[in-house]
Amino acid sequence: MAEIAAIPGVGELWAQTLGDPAVTIGLVEGPPELSHPCFDGADLTVLEPHWLPRVPVVDGLPEHATFVASVLFGQPGGPVRGMAPRCRGLLVPALRDEPTLLDPVNAVRAIETLVEAGADIVHFAASHPTGSGDADPLLAGAVRRAYEAGVLVVAPAGNDYGGNYVAPAVLPEALAVGALDDDGVMFRFSNWGERYSGHGIAAPGGDLTAAAPGGGTSVHKGTSVAAPIVTGVAALLASLRQRRGLPPDPLAVRDALLASARSCGGADSHGEPARCLAGKLDVPAATRLALAGARPEVVLSARRRNPVYAIGTLGYDFKTEARRDSFQQLMAPANPYDARKMTEHLAAHPTEAKALTWTLHQELTPIYAIEPTGPHAAEGYAVLARLLRGQLEAPSSDGFVERVVLPGAHDGRTARLFSGQSVPVLELDRLSGVHGWEVNRLAAAVLPGGSRVALRQFLDRVHHDLRNAGATSADRALNFAAANAFQAARIFDAALAAGLAFDGVTVTPSPFGRPGGDCWDVKLRFFDPENDRRARRAFRFTVDVSDTLPVALGEVREWAEP
Repeated sequence: MAEIAAIPGVGELWAQTLGDPAVTIGLVEGPPELSHPCFDGADLTVLEPHWLPRVPVVDGLPEHATFVASVLFGQPGGPVRGMAPRCRGLLVPALRDEPTLLDPVNAVRAIETLVEAGADIVHFAASHPTGSGDADPLLAGAVRRAYEAGVLVVAPAGNDYGGNYVAPAVLPEALAVGALDDDGVMFRFSNWGERYSGHGIAAPGGDLTAAAPGGGTSVHKGTSVAAPIVTGVAALLASLRQRRGLPPDPLAVRDALLASARSCGGADSHGEPARCLAGKLDVPAATRLALAGARPEVVLSARRRNPVYAIGTLGYDFKTEARRDSFQQLMAPANPYDARKMTEHLAAHPTEAKALTWTLHQELTPIYAIEPTGPHAAEGYAVLARLLRGQLEAPSSDGFVERVVLPGAHDGRTARLFSGQSVPVLELDRLSGVHGWEVNRLAAAVLPGGSRVALRQFLDRVHHDLRNAGATSADRALNFAAANAFQAARIFDAALAAGLAFDGVTVTPSPFGRPGGDCWDVKLRFFDPENDRRARRAFRFTVDVSDTLPVALGEVREWAEP
């Protein structure tokens, strides 16, 4: 098996889905090298194991972790293509040396951290030998609680020639994975036995090329190769269930994988069919079972992403007590709720920005959870951290940020905050329109003194009296008019030069759109405060809001109104 695409049925499954960001895979491994080019564009968050002392990582563990992570998350078009590249990944690099590899308390903390952080599937890469077949009670309890929470735990069956059982694969709530060679014959070293009965499956585990530290590749075989392949198939099936109108339900996927497994003959199992556990992975059959009861028409319509153009102020949230406590320990003695200390922490540890739930607020109320996505996600988190720092600057400083503008998209997903409140998720997949400004400084930069007050009044009215979530076409056009202050400034400069005062703003559908566009007319109206018999003046410009980043069309038009 030189590459994953050679596995029967995987190509057909990829044609239907590469994974859904709403399906999250948690990985308990060593520290992978996420700078490897195969991860460019992957949605990966590292949850540092704050309960561990800072010990040197044993040679070989980063290589294994990088390999397994690439089997799961390697991006299309890169040097290694993974099983579920579009799924979200949460990585706990808790396997640092032999003691951490075998410590059940470390395993429990890692699993519970991933479950609390929202993982749907947990891939546990370590194998704890147990000659009796009994797992440590703490580890057994953690896997059972994950199962009760609807989370699937996948683990390799181990490579001890059947001489040992290993945990957590031996636990009935887990999905154990044995390894087949390139000819579909069970490797003799792949563990088997009655304690795996009913909850194990055999998958391709022959020589596979995947990522290695330093930007290259390496070849591995064994149950630690077969297990992430099964985890990836499970994530794809959960994603496809969601797309077909079913709940993702990773445990239903587990049942489908086990029920559809093909039994081994004597030639495939060295004369002992039990070596194949419940049978061989059958991707097409598992897909059919996993989608039983699905609505086929839903597969024709991808998730709808509605553009958003929102204005507000930035904040951050911890989502869970575990996440807050991890920041508390990392930042000690500083308080993680102290935004100034948090920005200092993020400046020293920029990757930690992904561990926060970023929020957009209006009048202290969160209206969106912000999620940078796509190939520039890491840069997006850096921009958010920089804008948050700007909000904490003195208003008189050059770097002060009073408000931020976020163009993005909302696909119906929500995020639950630490308070229990659910807010829509705003995806940021392009950064060209993300910026912050201080209103007085902006006005001073584009207008002479007399016109600044009027422009400030217009901007304040949009931000306070006419504040909105930027989700409707009209609201996006209005917010763009406020954010695009240079165009608005030209209008205010002309109006105030004529002795006029700002009267109000309206947004209406434009009678002159363009094919595929969503065009709106923004009209600013002015009056003469000293002569009520003088005709009012109207200034209008058109905005196309069909894309996440709106664009102004044509010239500003002006006319008199009765």
